[in-house]
Amino acid sequence: MPLWFFPALVGILAAASLLAGIWLMLHPRDVAAVFARHSSGELARGPGKRRASNGAVWTAIILFNAGWIGALVVWLFVMGGDANLVTDASL
Repeated sequence: MPLWFFPALVGILAAASLLAGIWLMLHPRDVAAVFARHSSGELARGPGKRRASNGAVWTAIILFNAGWIGALVVWLFVMGGDANLVTDASL
């Protein structure tokens, strides 16, 4: 693998996590609606029309968590020195 592979992979995973996190912050009513318990009334969706589906919210949550966890795993792999065996550093 070339030298730029691992930094690019961390960058892609971080960008995906960032974009999913921004989307989640822009849709707080939809996130609240996914986790709302209708009987207890602890979380209630605010007024207005709901725009995002439950599937879209869950996809964003999964993408957000997969992005930062994947970036952390790649970073630990690189910092531990295990990536030296698969990286071609010759010029």
